[in-house]
Amino acid sequence: MSTVKNGTGRHPRLLTIVWGSVILVVASLLLVSQVVDLSIDPVIVALGLLVGVGLALVAGGILSLRKKPTADDRKDDDPLSGYR
Repeated sequence: MSTVKNGTGRHPRLLTIVWGSVILVVASLLLVSQVVDLSIDPVIVALGLLVGVGLALVAGGILSLRKKPTADDRKDDDPLSGYR
């Protein structure tokens, strides 16, 4: 007998998506700077990436709080509320 509930899907982790995006941006900038004569200031790039990562993590945390139902959201008069 399986202990996995039906209807519970796996969701991507926000931290993985954010850091994966950061790595893609850095790799893209390095690739473009090698192909095209592009001068990149590493301090400005690092500051921009840190601000972007911080904003993405804060926004993701706020959005994840909105999606999770609390104990107050469940109806107490529903006898099956504890089994879902």
